[in-house]
Formats: sequence, structure tokens, C-alpha cells
Amino acid sequence: MAFSLPSVIFLTRMRNHIVTPLRQSARAFTTLPGEPEMKNLLTKKTLPLAIGLVVAASAQAQDSIDEILVVGSRASLASALEKQRNSDKVVGVIDSDAIGNFADINVAESLRRIPGIMVENDQGEGRYVTVRGMNTDLNAMTINGVSTASPEDRRGIILDGVPSDLLDSMTVYKTLTPNLDADTIGGAIDLETITAFSYDDMFIRLKAETSYNELTEDADNPKLAATFTNRWELGAGEFGAAVVLSDQSRRIIAHNNENGGWGDVAPNDDYEMRYYDLTREREGVVLALDYRTDSGNSYFFNMFHNEYSDKEWRAKWETRDGLEDNDAVANGSVFSYANGKVDTESRNRTEYREITSLRAGADLQLTDRSRLEFEFFTSEAEQDDRDRQAVIFRSDTIDEAFTYDNSDPEKPIVTFPATFYDPSTFNLKAFEREFTLNTDEDTGASFDFYYSLAGNTDLQFGGKIRQREKLNDLIFCAYEPVNDINLSSVNFVTPNQFLNTVAGPTASFDQVKGFILRLGSGSASLSDGSTCQSPGPEFEFSGDENEESIPADWVTEEDVMSAYAMATTTTDNATWVYGLRYEDTDTTYRGKAFDGGFAGFTRFENNYDFFAPSVNVKFDVAEDRVVRV
Repeated sequence: MAFSLPSVIFLTRMRNHIVTPLRQSARAFTTLPGEPEMKNLLTKKTLPLAIGLVVAASAQAQDSIDEILVVGSRASLASALEKQRNSDKVVGVIDSDAIGNFADINVAESLRRIPGIMVENDQGEGRYVTVRGMNTDLNAMTINGVSTASPEDRRGIILDGVPSDLLDSMTVYKTLTPNLDADTIGGAIDLETITAFSYDDMFIRLKAETSYNELTEDADNPKLAATFTNRWELGAGEFGAAVVLSDQSRRIIAHNNENGGWGDVAPNDDYEMRYYDLTREREGVVLALDYRTDSGNSYFFNMFHNEYSDKEWRAKWETRDGLEDNDAVANGSVFSYANGKVDTESRNRTEYREITSLRAGADLQLTDRSRLEFEFFTSEAEQDDRDRQAVIFRSDTIDEAFTYDNSDPEKPIVTFPATFYDPSTFNLKAFEREFTLNTDEDTGASFDFYYSLAGNTDLQFGGKIRQREKLNDLIFCAYEPVNDINLSSVNFVTPNQFLNTVAGPTASFDQVKGFILRLGSGSASLSDGSTCQSPGPEFEFSGDENEESIPADWVTEEDVMSAYAMATTTTDNATWVYGLRYEDTDTTYRGKAFDGGFAGFTRFENNYDFFAPSVNVKFDVAEDRVVRV
């Protein structure tokens, strides 16, 4: 596959957007104030090499290659390393220039570049971030220092929906100081958005790109971003405004498999083959308003809003009982089973998520040695998964042999008898609907007071109050047919082969929702008062509705009050940060009890407090070496 590139362009600091075509000038670089000469980025040796590569490529494919884009990354790397070196804590930093220079779809993929970070993927995209081996739920995440609400039914933050284009920098704190919340074991991740004071003058950046996937055979995957910042003189100070807009869409087709387990020599549990066709859309907006006075005071307002949708069709073939109930006949890596049963399942689901963070406050210069910073903040998140349907068709046990070829463990080949490719083999087992809504809201206020002593020590103390409420509401409705409904009698398709080996029939994407029209027009109440659509004459409830729905409803309320005092002492070659943090947490859990049916409401409280002393020491043992304790 060949791609045509439009022109030879050298790009230096993205912040200043210095772009010069090579054919116009070989001196495409400018030294910025306070920075090393750009000759470090493009030396006398590398420039002829780059030009030589262009000429050679041009000679080979003059018609298809006109231009090459060269992006300088050393300056942004140096900026991030300098921030890490100067920090009083052990941190990892990704600077603004580096964020936009890679093909990262979301924040999780950008964070993957920091040492000590592991990212869990979903459909090839980064999703959950692990810091120093600790589960996502054991790490904290903030946006501009504001604790971020979680859209899921857990404490950890899912990051695959947040476009990296919305951010100016990302910092991972691997050690904590007393002024940071003590709600993490692995580490804390702070996502910082752009401000107008990041730039000297008006700044505009427009970005548009797309990608091509061989499985989808689709290049309609737009990724758009626009940034605008400017500063204006206003009264006895300067006002700045920054806006970032991001919009992207991506279609994904994926094949995967899952084996339930192995015996001594052969698979002996259910084996699943899945086909996914999904479209993920991410939208976001960032707004930053700042006013800085000539006397040193500053006032700020930050807004971050992100929306994510995932429209998914999943087709799944699953072997049942055959691998468990039959002794495998092994022939090398190929295993034969005497009979088998297959489920063909189709799922139609659209999931929506939102994260919003608001922050407003001021930083006041009280005297030459003291200042006060205070802020009010709120963060809200929601996951709406109330558009989820699945149909399951199941065959009888077919007394014909099938094989499981494990020569390539990553892509096992399962060969079924022809009977399993006939849609009339499968009858409807169940039609399932699930309605889940998660909400999370975290609101609070904080203040920090700073005072510089006459010597080499700075004092700092402050306090914070946070109030959080998290809700999970789930209703599960499952229907079984009164009489047989055969797959051949509904709209079915044969999707692209599962792992290029199996192409079996399954209900179409639209047909899954089509079963809603075959249910009753009224509603039926569960034992806690929540309702499902009535089954109508063709269906009856499966009997699992109360057990699946009632215990899944809960509300958590968490109030945290904290205070801290810390000092920073600087000597010739060392920086000492030491202090104490106190936190008091009151938590209330409310839910529904289940004992064959709704058994009333439950309530549980957990209140605790603790002191957390902290000492961080940084030794500058050499110009290029730092030791931290």
C-alpha cells in the first residue's frame, strides 16, 4: 500500500508553527529565546542525509512522492525532561508539543509513553491506565488539579473517550507531597488544559487527519481539532481566553477469540469467536479564561467537557458442552470432539459517556512573601448504557465431529460440520435487554496559603472539602419464546469470517432491536417496583430479572475533609519537601437487599481518619544526574 505525501516540509516548535518548505529555504529553523540552537535538532550531517533521502525517493517514485513532513521532537522532549528534573516529586511528563506529534487516539495512549505506566487496551485502543502495577481503581485522576468523577460503576477513570487534542500536558505523580490528595496507592494523573498565557500572542492551530483500516476498508475516520488563544490588555492587567474543540470518529472491525480453559492436553471449556463492527465518536471542548493584574493577582475559570459514544454490533459464536463433555482425540495440535452444540449471539448496543470538569478561583499576592490561592470546583460524569439488546440462538447437540486446530495458538481454527452453517439449525434461546445508568458528582472547595521565610525555606498550608455522590441503576429484562422461533425465519447475515475460519449465520444488527416490536405494549413490575416491558403473547420472562436487577442498584456518598502543612527547604545541591496531611472521610452506602425478591433497603456507614507524614528529598549530584529519596 502506497501513500502520496504532499511536500517537503520541516516543522519546528509546534508552539510557534514555524513551517518552511525545503525548496524555498534550507534554513528552515529559528532559534527561540533561551533555547539551544536548532542545529542540535538538524545537524550538518543530518540535513544532507534528509535531502539525500528525498532525492533518492523522488528518483524512485517521482510521480507519487512530492513532499515529506519532518517533525522536530527533541525540543518538546527536553521541555518534558526539564519539568521532571525540576519537580520536587517523582513525576513523568508529556509536554504539549509531544501530545500532538503521535498517532494517539486518546489520553490513555499518550500516557503509555511514560515509564512505569501500563495501559489496558480495548479493540486496539488504550482504555485503563495502571501506574506502577496498581489497578486503575487504586490511582487518582485530576483535570487541572480537580478530582475527576468516574462515568463507570467503579472508582477508576476510563480514558479511551478523552481525545488527547484537548490537553496541554499530562503529568503522572509517582510520589505524593502533603498538598496532594491521599486517595491513591499507585499514583496520581493530572491532565492540564491549555491557557492563553501559554503563548505570547494570538495562537491558532487547525488539525485534520484520517486513517485507513484494512479490515473496515474505510478511510472515513475524521480526526479534527481547532485551538485558539489570545490575550488582551484590560484595565490594570491582561485578560486571556483559550478555546479547544475536538471531534473525531473511528470505525473498527475486530476479530478475537477466548478459550474458557484447558485440561491436561486439550481445550475442555467453552470456546468463543467474536466479530465486532463498531463506531466510536469523541467530542470535546475546553475553555480557559484568565485575568492577571499588574500587581500579581490572577483569576481563572476552566471548563472541560467530553462526550463519547460507542455504537457496536457484536456477533459471537460459542461452542457449548462439546469440549467439556467429550474426551478429545489428539493428533498433534489438532483435537477432535465427537459432538457439539453452538450458540450464535448478536448484540446491538450504543453506549454514551460524558465527563465535565469546572474550576474557578483566584491566586492573590498578599505581600512580597505571601500569597493565597483558593478555588471552587465540580466534576460530573455519566455513563448511559440503556440501549443494549442481545439475541441468543442455540442449536441442539449435533452428533457430528468437529475439530480444534491449535497449531497457531493466537488463531485457532475450529472446523464445524455443515449442519452448523444452516440457519434452520438454531432456535431462539433468549432476547435480553439491559438498562444501566451510572452517575458521579464530585464538588468541593480548597485554599492554599504560601509564605516565604527570610532564609531558604517556603511554608505552605491549606485545606479542602469534597462531597461526592455516585449512583448505579440497572434493570435487566430477559425473555424466552413460548414457541420455537427459528433463525431462518428472521433477518440473518453471515458476517466476515471469525478469525478467517468460521462464517456462520447470526441475527442482523437491525434484527436484534426488531424483537422489541414483538414484545407486549405494556409494562410488568419487578418486586422492587422497577419495570420491564411486558413479554406479550410470544414470550415469557426468563426468571432472572429480579436477581440481576435489584442488587445492582446502589448509591454511595463520600465526604472528605483534609488539611495539610508542608515546607520546602533548598540547599546548595538538595531540595527537602516535608510535612503532614490529615484526612477525615465519612462514607455512606445505600442499596437494595435481595432474598428471592426485594427485601428492603440497606445502609452502611464507614468513617475513618488518618495522618500521612511525607518526606521527599532531591539531590542534584551532577549537572546531568538527580537522586531522589
